[in-house]
Amino acid sequence: MATYDLILSGGTVLDPRNGFEGLSDVGIKHGRIERVEPELDSTRAEDVIDVSGLWVMPGQIDSHAHVAGLSRSWDPALGYGMLARVGTTTVMDMGGTGPSLIDGIKRRGAGLNVAANYALIPGLTIPVGRLSQTVLRDTVTSALRQGCYGIKILGGYHPFTPEDSARVIAESNSQRAYIAFHLGTTESGSHLEGFREVPQMVGDGRLHVCHVNSYCRGVIEDASDECDEALDILHGMSDQLVSEAYHAIQNGTTGLCDSDGNVIADVPRNCLRLRGYDTTYQGMRQAIMDGYGSVVAQKGGQIYYARRQEALNLFERARSNVGMSFPVNLSSSAFTLSSAKNANDEFIVDAVSTDGGSHPRNVAIQTTMALVEFGALTPLEMAEKLSWGPARMMGLWNKGHFTPGADADITILDPQRNKAVMSFVAGSMIMHYGRPVGSGGTLLVTPQGKSTAKDSGLPYQVVDLSESKLYAGYTD
Repeated sequence: MATYDLILSGGTVLDPRNGFEGLSDVGIKHGRIERVEPELDSTRAEDVIDVSGLWVMPGQIDSHAHVAGLSRSWDPALGYGMLARVGTTTVMDMGGTGPSLIDGIKRRGAGLNVAANYALIPGLTIPVGRLSQTVLRDTVTSALRQGCYGIKILGGYHPFTPEDSARVIAESNSQRAYIAFHLGTTESGSHLEGFREVPQMVGDGRLHVCHVNSYCRGVIEDASDECDEALDILHGMSDQLVSEAYHAIQNGTTGLCDSDGNVIADVPRNCLRLRGYDTTYQGMRQAIMDGYGSVVAQKGGQIYYARRQEALNLFERARSNVGMSFPVNLSSSAFTLSSAKNANDEFIVDAVSTDGGSHPRNVAIQTTMALVEFGALTPLEMAEKLSWGPARMMGLWNKGHFTPGADADITILDPQRNKAVMSFVAGSMIMHYGRPVGSGGTLLVTPQGKSTAKDSGLPYQVVDLSESKLYAGYTD
C-alpha cells in the first residue's frame, strides 16, 4: 500500500505559518498533507508531479469575490471557473444568498471551497425601511440556516442609516455570523467619509472592512493621505477589524438610473465625478462613449468588459440596468495598503483579494507576485497575503499552511511568468496550466447551516467562526 497518494516533487515550498521557505517535496494522503521533506521516496507514491523551478504555496484563498450574486445580465456562477483558472482554491462570495450559492456550484462549480455572505438588499432580501430588532434577528438567523457564512452590507449601493448599519453589525456579532461591509451609509458615501464612520458603528464589535483600496481613490483627500487615515483606523482597531485590498485598476459597479435619469448608487456617482461627468443617464452615456465606462457582458461562457459602441448598445437596451466598470483604482493605493505593517512587523491589511470572480479582474496572484519581484514583499509574505492571512480571517485553521494533517489545498506558481500553473483542493487537481479540471465544490458553513448543506448533496465543512480572527477573544 502506497504511503502517499501524490508527491509534489522538487518545488520551493512557501509555508508562512511555519516560517518555512525551501526546496522540498510535499507528500499528500487522503486529501491532507502527510509530510514535507527535502526528498520523499517517490516509489512510495501513487503519483508524482515534478514541480522543479516552481513555487508551492498553500491554496490561494480569495477573501472577496462574486460568484453567488443574484440575477443580472450575466451568470455570476461563471466566476467559479474564472477563479479556478487563475489558481484560487477557496473563495468568499460577497453578496449572494444560500440558494444562489448552491445552485451556482451545482451548475458551474469548479472544485473550489466556497463561503457566501447574504446580501442585504432592501425590498429583495430584507424589508424596506427602518430595521426592527426582530427583522434583523430573523434575517441573520435565516441567512445562516440557508448555508451562508454571514452577512454583507452593500453600503455603496443599498445604504442604511449609520444607526441601522451599527445594529446589523451588532446582531451579526451576537449570532457569530461573518459580517462584511462595503462601507457607506445614508449619511456618508462609499469613500473615506464612510471609513470615518467605522469606529462609532462597530463600537466594541467586530467587522470585515471590504476592499480598503476602494476608499482611497482621492475622492475626499489626496489618495496617499486617504491611505494613511484608513491604515490608522485599521491599526487602531486591529483586534476588531479584518480587511482586504484588491489590485485591479477596474472597479465593479452598476449603471442603473432612476426614472428621472439620475444615477442611483453612490459608487458610480463617485466614478463619474472623478472625471467631471454629470451623475445622470446622459453623463453615464457620455462616459461610455468616451471609453471611460465599460459594461460587463457575457458571450457564451465568457464574461468580459464591453466598450464604446457595443457597451452603449447594451446600456441603452437594458435601460441602464447593467453591470459596469471604471478604471478608478489607484495602483499606488493598492500596493501601499498591501504592504503596510505595524510596529510589530504585522500586516495591517490582512489579505489581497480580487473583488472579482465573475468580473474579469482576477489578478491577485499575479500582482502580488509582482510585488515580490519589485522587492515590496518576500515570497513568504506573498503566501501570507494570499493564503494564510485570509485563512485566519475566515477561521479556516486547517488551510493556509503545510503542517501535517492540514488540508492539501495547494497553488503552484511559476515565478518566471508570475502566474499560477496548477492548483489542488484536498489533494485533487482542479486546475492545470490555466485549464479548470474540477467540478462541484465544497460548502463552507456555520453550524446553523449544516442541515442545508447536508440536504444540498454537496460536500461541506462546518466552521466555528468564534475561532476566526474576526471573532478571536470576542465576548458579548
